[in-house]
Amino acid sequence: MTVRIGEKFKPDPSFKTLQYIYLLTGLGLVLIFPLCLMSVLTILSPPTLNLGVLAMVIFILAIICLLILVPSIIWINLYYLSLFYTFTESEIIVEKGVWWKHKSIVPYNRITNVDIRQGPVSRMLGLWELRIQTAGYHVAPGSHGVAEAILQGIKNVEEVKSFMLNMVGRLRPMAVETESGFAPQEDLEQRILDELKRIREILERKS
Repeated sequence: MTVRIGEKFKPDPSFKTLQYIYLLTGLGLVLIFPLCLMSVLTILSPPTLNLGVLAMVIFILAIICLLILVPSIIWINLYYLSLFYTFTESEIIVEKGVWWKHKSIVPYNRITNVDIRQGPVSRMLGLWELRIQTAGYHVAPGSHGVAEAILQGIKNVEEVKSFMLNMVGRLRPMAVETESGFAPQEDLEQRILDELKRIREILERKS
């Protein structure tokens, strides 16, 4: 997957495999209790009831698996189809959403940090997640920051990260956060100089 300006690209197809693994793992955890209960009932029940109890529990578990698996598999595929990333000349666009469509637009000149993450299962598939943080998103004390946009299922993470940082480096930050919103960088610098001048004048009058 080569990153080009203006071209949409999707997560690697193995991103769906990652979601299937998560689904099966979660389903396995959900079924642990019924399986343990089935084993106990089979041991405690009279021999004549063992087969009946076993058949009933297996039937119930099969229904549960179908009710969870079928909608989840459909949702995983639809979610993958909805994911698109676009690098333009001035911003990053992330589109996603099955029922509710969501589009995140992050200007390069607002990006303050790019966090790369990889879980143990993702590591086996060679997938990475890029979390983009900007100056407009507040960081709560003790937290690791809130991502304004997330790029999931990326394999060529170094290429994508380098491309992104090169675009960020080409554009000088144009806006920073203030109490009343976002002001141009030049206005903020002039405001700071004016405030320093007023402080100096006050100190000179007092002396």
